[in-house]
Amino acid sequence: MSHPDVLPIPPIHTAADPAYSAEDLRQRWRALLGPLGFEERLLWFGLIGPDRCFAKQLSQLTIRARPRGRVVWNLMSALRTLLDDREPGTTVALLLSGPGRGPVSSVDLVWSKALTEMAERLAVPLEPIFRANDESVVPLS
Repeated sequence: MSHPDVLPIPPIHTAADPAYSAEDLRQRWRALLGPLGFEERLLWFGLIGPDRCFAKQLSQLTIRARPRGRVVWNLMSALRTLLDDREPGTTVALLLSGPGRGPVSSVDLVWSKALTEMAERLAVPLEPIFRANDESVVPLS
């Protein structure tokens, strides 16, 4: 069962705070996303440095309901190249967002599995993956 985010949205400046746990990371995503409500499916990605803080740039990619191997491979390959130029200990944070309400869907789980498997193949260190819909932000673990 999904529970709406009933706590206040964390102030945006807290998005720069370190994330030492999955709950910390969920709070950083909440601060970055602001009010929930989405018109399209997006994959958000950002880097978390060895200091456990988000890098200043966050990116988005419009995605389809089902992952395509080439898209997932291209993304993870680009992230692997980007990580090669960063400090050791830098990781990747991912969030799937899209319209709707309710619990985690099978589509969310298929995306999470595809992203995780490709990240493992290309040695891209991932943080826990999250899903945001119109009512909540939850981990996909």
